[in-house]
Amino acid sequence: MSGIPEAWPAGAERQSPRDKEPDAVGPRTARSVRWSLGAVLAKQGFQILSAVVLARILGPQSYGVIVGATVYISLVMLVLDQGLSAALIQRPAVTRRMAGATVTLNLILATLLGTITWFAAPWLSGFFRISELEPILQVLAIAVPIKALAITPRAMLARELRLHLVGASDIAAAVAGSAAAIGAAIAGAGPWAMVYQVVVTDLVCAAALIAAGKGPLPSLKLQAAIPLLKFSASIFATDCLAYFSRNLGNILVGRFLGVAALSLYGMAYRIMVLPVQLLGQTVNRVMFPAFARAAQEPKSVAAKLVDATRILAVSAIPLMAFVACAAPALVNLVLGPAWLPAAALISILAIGGARETVFYVTPSLMKGLGRGGLIIRYEILAAVVQVSGIVVGLQFGLLGVAVGYVASGFVLTPVLLHIQKWLTGVTARSQLGTIFPGAHAAAWGAAGYGLLSLSQLGDAAMLLGGFAVFMAAAVSSLWLFHRRFLKDCLHDAALLIGRSRPHQLDGLEDSHG
Repeated sequence: MSGIPEAWPAGAERQSPRDKEPDAVGPRTARSVRWSLGAVLAKQGFQILSAVVLARILGPQSYGVIVGATVYISLVMLVLDQGLSAALIQRPAVTRRMAGATVTLNLILATLLGTITWFAAPWLSGFFRISELEPILQVLAIAVPIKALAITPRAMLARELRLHLVGASDIAAAVAGSAAAIGAAIAGAGPWAMVYQVVVTDLVCAAALIAAGKGPLPSLKLQAAIPLLKFSASIFATDCLAYFSRNLGNILVGRFLGVAALSLYGMAYRIMVLPVQLLGQTVNRVMFPAFARAAQEPKSVAAKLVDATRILAVSAIPLMAFVACAAPALVNLVLGPAWLPAAALISILAIGGARETVFYVTPSLMKGLGRGGLIIRYEILAAVVQVSGIVVGLQFGLLGVAVGYVASGFVLTPVLLHIQKWLTGVTARSQLGTIFPGAHAAAWGAAGYGLLSLSQLGDAAMLLGGFAVFMAAAVSSLWLFHRRFLKDCLHDAALLIGRSRPHQLDGLEDSHG
């Protein structure tokens, strides 16, 4: 089902049916979460597989070309969206003409960005001091309009929580793109394998989303998009600031420490953002429209925030604590000995990834409640703090950059807690109490892994055995010390996937609150 029904007559100013089906929100949300989770896991899984294959084949020196191209293409995608997709999702009512106007705006901007990318490619190649980057960026520039075709259909499907269609499109695109990249790498394409992956992924994704959403078709009535611009401008400014602060590490490392250092830091950073991509994006794909729907019900917004934080904390913190502990064995076994210098970076950035995932819900909260100005003010502060941390850390090499990035994130944590309290009434103490059980479980798991590491097992045995010991210790600590919390987590997860059976949860007795 499209966000804009196929039966609408041309020029009709009908509203999107999102608000006409209140009774379907529960089942639809449950299905959306299942598909979002499946899509994110599949998409990231295939992308990780292709990244590992490319990294193993190319080695740190050549893989830096891909990292440099990825940094710039991420910026192009950010500028291409302009925040219009978030505005379409957040707006209570959207007309056919309004959606069509956003398609046209995206295509116009895509053509402009593609042209700029083509002519800027030599300069960018010189900036990163990577000669192979120029032709790769010029080919990718030609494909920029393909990305634009998918933006509005994705937003219209997301605003109605038709995320099963978005998920199916993402899965198909990830499979096709990863297959193309791996095949090209095996055939000896080198860094050009990334080009195959990007182009094939974008083609399949755009085709699938347009077919699933049955449009919308471009419209030359560009004035119809004017009501979206105020909110989209704030989101766009916010995303630009976030991009700058989060990618500055890659940019500075590539510029001042060289392509090999960029490869190591880029790989470590990619692992850091895994929980954000796998867990944070899954939850936020649903929470953003959910917060928007409940904007006039403060108690409902507060409850949703606490539930999302609980799930993110108990999922991300133990996961990334394990990654931090297992980084040396993981890198040596999966990427190869040439990548071992990245292990220490991964251990440090994994801790930052856990923190970032837990608080990843806050921007969705601000966007869902329409607080564009607040988002901009926060991102300005975040950019200043994170840039300062990275610049100071750069004086001490790669490890210094990683420590500076992670430390700046923890400096911002009190600010995020204050914003959550201001918008929902949920206190910092309450939120920290929600986060603590996950951190406590991770500490017990890390202790178990540390004890097992004394046995001097091989990398494969250490990873498998260490994961088993880590999880056993973490889950046991939740059962012994945070049984009520564990019960709430299971209940929330059951509700999210639409399979709640209250009587199945009754066996969990409260212990230690």
